Amino acid sequence: MDRAGRATFSIYDGRGRQIGTVRLVRIGRDGREFWEATALDGCDLGAHVKRVDAEWAIQDDNDAGRPRDPDSPRQRFRPILGRGTEPRYLGTV
Repeated sequence: MDRAGRATFSIYDGRGRQIGTVRLVRIGRDGREFWEATALDGCDLGAHVKRVDAEWAIQDDNDAGRPRDPDSPRQRFRPILGRGTEPRYLGTV
């Protein structure tokens, strides 16, 4: 359970490994309900109207499989490919 007493639900990949969590939150003046998606490394993957969309965001993030950019935590390093070169990643490692 989180600090507000709302349950946090684990999300698993096809191999049964946990890849993130979702939880129901109330946002805004109206207190509308959204599903907050969080990657396993703690990256905020946004608030979604439907739980299935929050779970999809986690799955999509997990499938990307690249390390995160420390200067922009919601972005991933992007490889730069040149002729005869190995992939490298933007940013600092």
